[in-house]
Amino acid sequence: MKSMDLFWEALYDYHKWIQKWPFYLVNKQWNKFELDLWLYFRNIKDINELEKKLFNNVKWKNILDVGCGTAFYFPLLQNNSNYVEWIDISNLAIKIATEKWIKNVRCEDIFDEKIKKQYETITLLWNNLSIWWDIKWTKKLIWILKSILKKDWKILSILKKENDNDYFIWKFSCKYNGKKSETFKWIRFNIKYLWLLLKKEWLKLKILCKNDYWYCLEIKKQF
Repeated sequence: MKSMDLFWEALYDYHKWIQKWPFYLVNKQWNKFELDLWLYFRNIKDINELEKKLFNNVKWKNILDVGCGTAFYFPLLQNNSNYVEWIDISNLAIKIATEKWIKNVRCEDIFDEKIKKQYETITLLWNNLSIWWDIKWTKKLIWILKSILKKDWKILSILKKENDNDYFIWKFSCKYNGKKSETFKWIRFNIKYLWLLLKKEWLKLKILCKNDYWYCLEIKKQF
């Protein structure tokens, strides 16, 4: 089974109120961590302080949300924008979003480079900037995002901290309903290393807010 398919199967079961089994992430030492899928279906009143700081008092125009998932940020983004587009590589993610009556949602891999228009804000929330296989894919993603970002506008991201190394690659598999997925990788960046990656693409990085585990980031073109 592909690495993230089982995750989306579990999320769709939760969305349809038919989830009967816990969902686990399993690391290479076979340690098992239960993930509460409620996180992907929260009400706006349940968002945490870090999320509030990112969204409070910010007005955007046209937005592209990359890796929209269940689109639970829909009220916040829609209320602060004239227009939002939502993309994800998972058909089940798109099915959940459309069943929630969210418009402008489509199944698309940003690496296919089919997007020709530019956006004033691009969002990659909860580690979507680093949910790739290795650094070369992150570099390619940065280049693609830069090409579809309008001048003087921004990319917004929430990213997990890494303090000890330039970056750290997590390796996990999913376990749900008696099934186990392939291993997937998730990169955690040191903020200084990420700053250098972005600088090479003439992008500047600003920390909007942070806590012990996460950064809220703004990325803009330098010129």
